[in-house]
Amino acid sequence: MVVIAPQRAVYRARQFFEAVAAHLTPLSDVERAEAHAHLPGAARGLFDAMPRNDQRHSLRVARMLKAAGYDDPALLQAALLHDVAKAEGELTIFHRVAVVLLKAFWPAWPERWRGRPAPLRHSASYPFWAHINHPERGAQLAAEAGCLPEAVKLIRFHQERIAAEKAAHEKAVAERRANSPFAKLL
Repeated sequence: MVVIAPQRAVYRARQFFEAVAAHLTPLSDVERAEAHAHLPGAARGLFDAMPRNDQRHSLRVARMLKAAGYDDPALLQAALLHDVAKAEGELTIFHRVAVVLLKAFWPAWPERWRGRPAPLRHSASYPFWAHINHPERGAQLAAEAGCLPEAVKLIRFHQERIAAEKAAHEKAVAERRANSPFAKLL
């Protein structure tokens, strides 16, 4: 049985509504200039080609880092471009919701797509492949656009920490369940 934590569900719902709102409101000139200030020339075009919701998300990540005192240029470039390859995948909100649900109910699902050759560009499966493989492709795009080598590395591996944290959390939950006095009753 799959149990989704209420906090996670609230986070995903908020994320969904923010994405819908972002589609309706383009970045202001001031916001765009804020993002551009951290990117080399060619990378600015990559940022501008991202869907509005990805631009807003990326700018929010960069702002959170700066507010926390992080101002390393490579880190800010990575924050602004970590999802850049999703634009190539033409990921709609439908695809993003489907990915979240697939991961919730079938956690091993992403491994089917990781590192495999891309399906045909306009096939129904391409957006899902692009979502799973966007860190590698995004790193390639950032490197070609002249981003700092450390930014490229951060983009390439930005999902790895999430996977490691999730595995550690699942292991801790399993250990707590196994050591629970109620485990023997089940």
